[in-house]
Amino acid sequence: MTGLASPAVASRIISPVFVSRLSCLKAVGVATRRYKSYKSDIESLEELAKLKSLDDVDPELVRRLINERTDQLNTQNELDMLKQIQSQEKQQQQMALQKFVRPMWIFLLMSSFVYLGGHWIWWKLEYDEREIELDKEVQALRKELDEAIEQRNSMPDAVQNSTHLQQERSQKSRKWYLAWLW
Repeated sequence: MTGLASPAVASRIISPVFVSRLSCLKAVGVATRRYKSYKSDIESLEELAKLKSLDDVDPELVRRLINERTDQLNTQNELDMLKQIQSQEKQQQQMALQKFVRPMWIFLLMSSFVYLGGHWIWWKLEYDEREIELDKEVQALRKELDEAIEQRNSMPDAVQNSTHLQQERSQKSRKWYLAWLW
């Protein structure tokens, strides 16, 4: 009969085998599924952890609380991962800049040394050139002074005294402010 009937009809018919199995399960002590009233005042996993037993707790409530906590931890882990990625990007940017800092300092120091060395050499050459010019001028003035002393020694004494007096008079007759201007 069960072989000829459709599956929908077979599920409605209670066979004697099913009844005997049910009675065996009751005899063994296996409880059949019953709908119990569960505690509904639990709102977090911490409250579940405080309970001695989970027998009076609705499994759907436990599943929901676990899923909520898992979602919270997942979002927190994602935020931590994003922060870590951002910090790694900043470190990579700093590392990229640090690769160029030392060569730039070396370049600046070397270029300063080259500039200062070149400037010192140029200044030294200018100094030597100016020293040569001044030495030539000193020699020319010495020669002129020697000639003037020689002329003075060769002049008669009367001429020397008259030229000397003329120079003193011209200096005294000059006004003091003209000495400053000319």
